[in-house]
Amino acid sequence: MFSRHWLSVSNFQWDAVSRPNNWLSLVFGVLLLLLTIMVVVHRRRMLLLVRALFSQRHFSLIQREGNIIEDRVSVVALLFDLLTITTGIVMFVTTYIPRALARLPFIASIGAVFVTLLAFYLLKLSANELYSVLFGRKKERIAMNQYKFITITDFAILLYPMLVAIHYAHLRFLFYVVAALLGVLIFVWLYRVMKINSSGGSRFHFFLYFCTLEFLPWLVMLKVLLII
Repeated sequence: MFSRHWLSVSNFQWDAVSRPNNWLSLVFGVLLLLLTIMVVVHRRRMLLLVRALFSQRHFSLIQREGNIIEDRVSVVALLFDLLTITTGIVMFVTTYIPRALARLPFIASIGAVFVTLLAFYLLKLSANELYSVLFGRKKERIAMNQYKFITITDFAILLYPMLVAIHYAHLRFLFYVVAALLGVLIFVWLYRVMKINSSGGSRFHFFLYFCTLEFLPWLVMLKVLLII
């Protein structure tokens, strides 16, 4: 009986949306645990994070309280963010671009995408540090990193229930809702980042930095997925 149960758990079904996937259910359970910790233990900070996305007043409150990326909540929130976005990418790719990850088991796909996103995130933090050193934009660098963290966290919080609905209720049209939500958040993020860097410095240097280190890595990753 144990052997039959283990076989049912470990047997990987590629379409994570239309077929049951026990590994995906386990990932959703881990995400729920992380979200619960964030809400229960760091409720005030999480409310500030949600409100700061569109409210300059709440964003200023976060800045006055110190660098939120160095706060204890950031570790749990970053893990939740990256794992949620990883799950969304794997679900989308296995549904619409099945060849891209067909050679990997589901849990290996989650691990590979998670490590890639973490590497991208650390690369972007390093790029922001380099940008601030080269062009004397330390204050802007801290604000950019904080706002990027806020945007990613808010997106992950909204994305999680939609992924659960896509998987268990087979509501694939929610992928379009996710795309629309992502477009709105990117627009708001672009506006706020440009506003942060609107005073002083060279706009041409900022434009080169932004196109090279903010957009180019995502375009490269998308191209890789399409040609695999």
